[in-house]
Amino acid sequence: MKKVIFAVLFMLPLLVSAQAHLGSTLAEIKELHPDNVFTIDYTKQGQKNAQSEMYYGTFVYYFDNETGLSSFCIQIPKSMEALNAQVEVYNKKYVIVSEISWKAYLDGGVIMKINLSYDDEYKLYSFRYSY
Repeated sequence: MKKVIFAVLFMLPLLVSAQAHLGSTLAEIKELHPDNVFTIDYTKQGQKNAQSEMYYGTFVYYFDNETGLSSFCIQIPKSMEALNAQVEVYNKKYVIVSEISWKAYLDGGVIMKINLSYDDEYKLYSFRYSY
């Protein structure tokens, strides 16, 4: 039990720095993560997205075509340990809506929705961040 508590406390600052950054430009996100490499791509509909490997997994930021601001984010945890650590932090830090969803009340009255999607058969897990 002590190891789990230590691991969560150790990982908490890293979780805070690897967020969805909704409402940010790509330049602002890059500034927050200067050591990360970002790969830019576009969806079939022309929506810009940027992908980067972070400490807890891969983050893909989607940007609004009109404003250039991040409007949606998906994170694919790199391990079950990373996923479990995030769930534990989200349970303590945000309002629990269900076993797989949370609401984060951010500065300026912004409400961010966090949803965990999973497919046990294929061992696929992802967090989805939106307004």
